[in-house]
Amino acid sequence: MLIAPGQIPPFQTLRAFVAVARAKSFTKAADVLGVTQTAVSHQIAQLEGWIGAPLFSRDRNGVLPTRLGNELLPDVSSLLENLSDVLGRARRGSSASRRLRVSTSPEFSSQWLAPRLQQFCAAHPDIDLSVTVEYRRTRFAADEVDVAIWLAGPVAEHGAEPLTNDEEFVVCAPILDRALPEKDGLTAAPLLRYAGARHTVLDWGRWHGQMYDRSQAAPVEDFDSGPCYPTFAEMLEACRGGEGFALVRSSLVASDLRAGHLVRCFSESTVSDLQYQLVVSPERRRDAEVLAFRTWLFAEMSAAHKS
Repeated sequence: MLIAPGQIPPFQTLRAFVAVARAKSFTKAADVLGVTQTAVSHQIAQLEGWIGAPLFSRDRNGVLPTRLGNELLPDVSSLLENLSDVLGRARRGSSASRRLRVSTSPEFSSQWLAPRLQQFCAAHPDIDLSVTVEYRRTRFAADEVDVAIWLAGPVAEHGAEPLTNDEEFVVCAPILDRALPEKDGLTAAPLLRYAGARHTVLDWGRWHGQMYDRSQAAPVEDFDSGPCYPTFAEMLEACRGGEGFALVRSSLVASDLRAGHLVRCFSESTVSDLQYQLVVSPERRRDAEVLAFRTWLFAEMSAAHKS
């Protein structure tokens, strides 16, 4: 859609411009924004059409801003940050201050948070809760997010609170587990993968390298030869159906293990390098909505660990 000369460019075209300029890639910018690469390309084309000049050029180093793009970047970035601050202050000062915005990853959302959220909503009907599902790290003010649950390494961000002590291990359906050979069990079925694994380092080759001495030959010639599913949830569904093995974190499959839908089919396990952590917007740490969610979250985590 063309932008009329008398109108300013839509907000999403400016966000796309800044994301591409910082990432130097349409694909990476799309990941950051949580949209498709096609959408980002379309938004940049809209903005360039309105301005009347190209903002990016392509070379062997990737997508680079043109001279005009470099000139615009500081001002557009500052404009978006200021706008987010202004709108954030207005929202927090409005009568709708009982809203709570949570951001987390697709895996944690589908396997842990979503099945339990109805309990929180029932206990706090006055809180308007919404969840953003994305891989990128939250920028609290810019994204208007109050609470984030993300994966992080042992050096936690300031103020982050650990939620899990996850192990990484292999699971499969009970019917497949009963048919496993005594040796080289990993060769008995495909190694299932999913597209988002690069964000969570649930990588078969890395895991196998941690489990076994490098001098030992891997029983699987190609760790990336198994089917790849769009999401972790779809991979698990295939795993429950006996389609192959899945590499998982313990918190994401606890309910499946308890119900007997999946089993730990090998003894090998390692503590994950990344753990889920709770991070709260500095401006909202003492707000009643945030405190209520934090209390509920840790109580649910404690109950999950005991069951």
